Amino acid sequence: MREEYKYCPICGTPLESGVFEAKKRKFCPNCDFIDYKNPLPVALAIAVKNKRFLLIKRGVAPGKGRWASPSGFIELGETPEEACLRELEEETGASGRIAKLVGVVRQEDREVYGDMLVVEYLVEVGDEELAPGDGVEDVKFFNMTDLPDYYLAFFNRIVEEVQKGA
Repeated sequence: MREEYKYCPICGTPLESGVFEAKKRKFCPNCDFIDYKNPLPVALAIAVKNKRFLLIKRGVAPGKGRWASPSGFIELGETPEEACLRELEEETGASGRIAKLVGVVRQEDREVYGDMLVVEYLVEVGDEELAPGDGVEDVKFFNMTDLPDYYLAFFNRIVEEVQKGA
């Protein structure tokens, strides 16, 4: 989780607490800095090829050992689409083409990162040989019937859409 500020990151003055925009927040009485708590931006690829879903087995927290969609933080100067395709390639070795925006959801990670804003894309995967990237234990395609139950519960609508060929 993100470390709490005790001192102003701009001028070094000890922060105080007050209500700003109807929320209790820390602020600097010297330079007017307000410590807004914003979600971390994440891009996620629901990666598909021939109606099969490409998942990674996470090698690091959060969710170490779980199968998941390739995903990662959107970096400075990068669009969500660029981050999605970059993370797909870094984590699986595969390239892709964004087919459509699936949704934007809030997700809370209680293990490491806290509040995240996840931009989800349906991505058509290329023909490259798969290779797990850093922090990834394994990478493979799953048929709909083999997807983990928790994955189906979260992405049920898009899984059904892909299977119908929509």
